[in-house]
Amino acid sequence: MARRRFAGGLAVLIVLIGVLAVLSLRIQAARPNPILDAIPIGNPIPMGLSVAVDSRLGRAFILDDGVRAQHVTVSNGGRYSYSSGSYAFGASTPSNKVHVIDTRTGRLVKTLDVPQTVHALTVDEVTNRIFAFDQGQVDVLDARSGASLGSVPFSGNPDALSDRVVVSLVDTRSGQIFVTTAQSTSDPVDQHVLILDGRSGKTLRNLTFPHGLGDTSTDPNGIRSTYYGPSLLQALDDRAGRLYVFNTNGQMSVVDTKSGRLLVTRRLPVALSGAWVNERTGGVFAFAVPQTSGSIHSSRGLRQRPSTLVMLNPRSGAIQRIMSTSGQNTLAFDETTNRLFILDGARHTVSIRDGTSGRLVRDVLLGAIPIRLLLDAPHHRALVTTVNGYNSTTPDAHIAVLDTRTGALVRMLPIPAGQLAYAMAVDTGTGHLVTAYATMSSDAPDRYSWIPAWLRARLPWVPPPPPSLGPNQRIVTHTALTLDPS
Repeated sequence: MARRRFAGGLAVLIVLIGVLAVLSLRIQAARPNPILDAIPIGNPIPMGLSVAVDSRLGRAFILDDGVRAQHVTVSNGGRYSYSSGSYAFGASTPSNKVHVIDTRTGRLVKTLDVPQTVHALTVDEVTNRIFAFDQGQVDVLDARSGASLGSVPFSGNPDALSDRVVVSLVDTRSGQIFVTTAQSTSDPVDQHVLILDGRSGKTLRNLTFPHGLGDTSTDPNGIRSTYYGPSLLQALDDRAGRLYVFNTNGQMSVVDTKSGRLLVTRRLPVALSGAWVNERTGGVFAFAVPQTSGSIHSSRGLRQRPSTLVMLNPRSGAIQRIMSTSGQNTLAFDETTNRLFILDGARHTVSIRDGTSGRLVRDVLLGAIPIRLLLDAPHHRALVTTVNGYNSTTPDAHIAVLDTRTGALVRMLPIPAGQLAYAMAVDTGTGHLVTAYATMSSDAPDRYSWIPAWLRARLPWVPPPPPSLGPNQRIVTHTALTLDPS
C-alpha cells in the first residue's frame, strides 16, 4: 500500500514538473529574444565615434580597422593592456571598413572600404550623407548606396593634416555640421571648430580657439612634460541657432550657427565638461571638472570636482545654480519629459533631475557601474550600458532599459559572453539598438579547427591555425549586435 502511495505521489510530482516546464517555455516564447543578429567585425575605432544610425533609412554604420582580433596582455590583478601592433589574425596592416547594417533585422547589408586614416563617422539624416573624417579631410558617402561622393579637405587650417576629429554635431535645421578638431601634442596649439556644409562637406567657416590646460606628468626618469590633448567641448541648441564651445581653461564661447559669427566669449570661474542644452528653455547644464593648474580658481563656494553640476545663463554664461551630484560627466536630456539623466558610477545609479531647475527627481539603482547613456525619446527609453568587473577579463555586462516617463528600470539585457558594450546608437524609428562589444578569450577563434592537423597541413587553401597564446595572453574579438530592447 505504501509503495502504491509513493508511486502515485511520484507520478503527480513528475506531472507537476512537466506542467511547470511547459509553462516556463511558453513564458520564454512570449518574450522574444532581444538579440536580432550578431555580426563579427574588426576593432571599432575609436570606440565613441564608430557607430552612427540613419533612422530614416533604417541603416546603422559601424567603422572598424579591419583587424579581426588582437592580443592583450593580462596582469596578475586581472587588468589588461593591448599589445601594440600585435594582431592575432586577419589583416597584418589595418584597412578601415564601414559595415552597413539593416536596423530592422540586424542583418549585414554591405561593407564599404574607406581610407585607412578615417577615425570617426557622422550621419546626416536629412541629406542622407555619411561623413567619414580623415586626418585633414572628410570623405562623403551616400548613405543609401554607399557610393563615394568625393573627399573635401579641411580648408583654412594650416595644421589640418595632423588634426583629428573628436566631436561632431549635426544641425538638421541649418544643414550644417560642427566639427571639433584637436591635436595631441607636447606643445600648446590652437584648437579649431569647423562648420561644414551638410551636403558637400565643404568647410564654410573655421573658428579658432585658444588651447586648454595641459596635463603635466613626470616620467620614470624624473622628466616633467605637458601633454595637450583635445580640449574643446560643444553643445548645440539648433532651435535658438546657438553653438556653445567650452575649453579646459574655463572659457565659454557662443557662436551663431547661421552666420558662424562669434557672439560672446566669457571667462568662467571653473572649467566645464559634459555640457548639455535644454532647447525648450535654453538653459545650459555642465559639470565642473577638477584642474591641477593654479590659474583656475573657485568662486561662490564652488569646488572643482566631478561631483558638481552647474546651470549657466545661455546668453552671458553666468553661473545661475550649483548642484551637488556624484555624477561622472555623462548626461543627456529627454525633451518629451523635460528630464535630465546623469550617470553616477560611484553609487551605481542613474540620477534623474528636472530639466529646468535641476532639482533631483529620483535616483534609479542599477546594481552595476553605468558606462554609457543613450536616449530614445520616441519610445520613452533610456539605454545604459553597465558592467561589474570593469577592466577585468571577465566582466559582467548588461544594457539597462529605463522608462523615461517614470524612471522605472524595465529590463536588464545581458551582453553575450558578459563583455563590455562600449559604442552604441539607436534607431528612433524602430527603437532597435546597435552596439559594438568586445569578447576576450584564451583561444583564438578558428573556423577550420574541425579539420585534422595532418590533413590541414596538406590543404594549401586552408589557413594555418592561429598562433598559440602565452599564460598571460588573451584574444579580443569584436561583434556588432542589434537588439530590440522593448
